[in-house]
This record gives sequence, structure tokens and C-alpha cells, in this order.
Amino acid sequence: MNASAAIVSESSEVRERHWVAAARDGDPEAFRSLVQTYQDRLFTFLLRMVRHHEEAEDLAQEAFVRAWRHLDSYDPRWTFRTWLFSIARHLALNALRRPRATILSIDSGGDETHPAPVLASPNGSPADQAAIREQKRRLARALEDLTPRAAMIFTLFYQEEMSIAEIAQTVGMSSGAVKVALHRVRETLKTRMRPA
Repeated sequence: MNASAAIVSESSEVRERHWVAAARDGDPEAFRSLVQTYQDRLFTFLLRMVRHHEEAEDLAQEAFVRAWRHLDSYDPRWTFRTWLFSIARHLALNALRRPRATILSIDSGGDETHPAPVLASPNGSPADQAAIREQKRRLARALEDLTPRAAMIFTLFYQEEMSIAEIAQTVGMSSGAVKVALHRVRETLKTRMRPA
């Protein structure tokens, strides 16, 4: 991590701690700031686990409600993000255990398996952009084939940029088990990402 990234990271951690302290004192605006900071990332994390758009939205909302209600039990030794994602993980695992009815959405123009097209960059040729889109499609398909736990660990490490220790705390595994799981996910994705 370069020096400017470290400063931004430290500044966001200070801001997060301030928002958590204010929210614990009953400030709903501070909690709203936490929601705005994490809502998209939490939704993506949950979508990777439950693989259903509406259910991921519901679970994200429930995770934030539970976080608000139980702020007094938050342990500041961990980041708020780690605590929030732990709540979401428990909700998602419970949801995966329940039988689910098939829900068809009449208003969806696409879903997580059919990502929006990548806009052409002035730096890349149309052929380069097509190759990038194809690689993203292969990655999306490969991620769909992962187990919910493997997808969760992938998301936390690569998208949320959590440390091994934070992931271990979030998912309830040892650091060693997280490292092994990450290695297996990498190997699985490497195999599945090869062109046919």
C-alpha cells in the first residue's frame, strides 16, 4: 500500500470510528453515513452468497437493522465493516438453510449473471474491450459455481480487501483455514477461467 492510500485508509477508519461512536450515542445521521458507506459492498457480498437479487437486498436491510439495534454489543477492536459483514454472513447462512420458493421478476432487464456491458475505454481497442468483457463473463460464471462460503471468502478478500484476520473473524474460521480456502478458490478460478 502506498503512502497516499494509507492516508486515505487511515482517514476513512477515523471517520468510521466517529460515525460508530455518534451512532452509539443515538445519532441516526451517523448511522446513515455507515449505511451509505457499506450498502453496495454488503449487497454484493450477500448476492455472492445467496445468488438471488431480492433476497440479498432483504438480507442487507436486515443486517443494517440488526447492527443499529445491537450497536451496544459492537466490539471496537474490530472494524465496523467486519462486525457488519459477520451479521450479514449469519443471516445469509440462515437463509440458505431455509427452503426457498422460486421467484420470477417481471421487471428485471438482467441479473448478476448477465452484467452490464463494459463501456469502451479511450485507452483500449474494441478488440481489447471485447476480450475484457469475455473475461468478466467467464469470471462471473466461475464465481457462480463456487460454494457460498468460497464466494464469500473471495468477495471479502478481493473486493472488500479485508485482511486474513478480518476474514477469519467475519466467517468464523481460523486464519490458516482462510488461507487454505483462498488458495483453493484461486486454483478453482484459474482452472475455470481458461478459455475453452
